[in-house]
Amino acid sequence: MWGWIWAVLVVATLVGAFFLGRHLWRAGMRALREASRAGEVLGSSADRIAAAVAEAEAHRVDTSPTLFDDPVVLRERVAERRRLKAERAAVRRERQATTWRRWDSESWLAARTADKAAHAGLRSRTPARRR
Repeated sequence: MWGWIWAVLVVATLVGAFFLGRHLWRAGMRALREASRAGEVLGSSADRIAAAVAEAEAHRVDTSPTLFDDPVVLRERVAERRRLKAERAAVRRERQATTWRRWDSESWLAARTADKAAHAGLRSRTPARRR
């Protein structure tokens, strides 16, 4: 009797070990395939990064010292930078004002009320379902 019990336990252990080994093998193969795909993606991104670095090197901003440059030219450069900054700030302020007007409680409430009325009108026009 004990022999049969032990035989069943050994066979069940071997079957369980087989399924565990198969699961681990498949998981390992999936991990290797994913690592291969990650390597390909990394390679293609490395090419794009190298191209972007080459582009940045080609259009590098001049950061050389300006101690002995003409002060008039330097003042014009600063004035141009300030003008561009003011333009960007004006555009940003206009965008913010538009957003704030949209968030105004009265206009929001009016839009919400109109939306509810429109939906109520749609519901009243649709015929009721018959059972």
